Amino acid sequence: MASSIEVAASQVLIFDTGPLWELVLYSAVHNLGYARLKTELHHLQSGPHFDRLTSFISRYRRKTTTAYVLAEISGWIQRTELKGQRNIWEIVYDEFASMGMDEDVVRLLEMPRELVAYVGAVDASVLQLGLGLAALRPQILTNDSPLAAKCNGAGLDAVHLWQVIS
Repeated sequence: MASSIEVAASQVLIFDTGPLWELVLYSAVHNLGYARLKTELHHLQSGPHFDRLTSFISRYRRKTTTAYVLAEISGWIQRTELKGQRNIWEIVYDEFASMGMDEDVVRLLEMPRELVAYVGAVDASVLQLGLGLAALRPQILTNDSPLAAKCNGAGLDAVHLWQVIS
């Protein structure tokens, strides 16, 4: 259950792409009526799931992600129906503003080449951001089990979206 996840030790929540995209999709489907996007929702299948996730997020003083994550979301938005893209971007802006989301730039040349080659630039940037904020004991929110394992193996606390919403 979401309440059993240790939050007190961390003041920083780092978002991977998946959980952010689920928030955007949920809002697009339920607030804008974009029913065609419902098939893309993999985790936030109900109001209680959404409520548990937003409650979990609200416990953190600082929320952040990387520019790579935002670029990946941009790519996903570009693949949606053209006439709805502006409204989806409005959701992204609103979510970032309501959460007080920070964006951190993790430069490619600062990431280990082997890591980028193995997991890709997006996941490598999330891991690298976590390592850079290690003194703050960040928690990484993802729906990517291999990334969670990589983060946990590097001494970072990663939590899977399913753990938060179930």
